[in-house]
Amino acid sequence: MRCFNHSEKDAIGICRACGKGLCTGCVVDLGFGLSCRGEHETRVAANDALVSRATHVQDAAGRAKYAAPAFFVFSGIVIGSYGLIQHRTDMFLVLFGAGFLVFGAFLLAINRRAYGTSRAGA
Repeated sequence: MRCFNHSEKDAIGICRACGKGLCTGCVVDLGFGLSCRGEHETRVAANDALVSRATHVQDAAGRAKYAAPAFFVFSGIVIGSYGLIQHRTDMFLVLFGAGFLVFGAFLLAINRRAYGTSRAGA
C-alpha cells in the first residue's frame, strides 16, 4: 500500500479516522492508534476516550447486575408477606408481591444473559 499523500512512499499504517494509508512523514502514533498528522489527531483521541468511557460504564453495570433483581425480590417478599399476614388476607398485596418476585427473577435472567457470569468483578 502507498501513502495517500505521497504516492512514491510506502504506507506504514492506516489512519483510524479516515482509513487512508500513511507514510512516516504523514502518520502520528498516539499510543492507541495512528492518525493523519494534525488533521485527525483530535478525532482519534476522542474516539479512544469514548470507547474507554463506554468500557468503564459497561464494567460498572456488570458489577451491579444483582442490585435491581435483589431489590425487586426483597420488595416482593415484604409486600406479599404483609398481604398474607393481614387479619383478612389482602389478595391484591399478595399478587402485587408475586409480580415483584416474577419481575425480579426476569431481571436476574436478563442481566445474567447481558453481562454473563464469567466477567471479572461479576
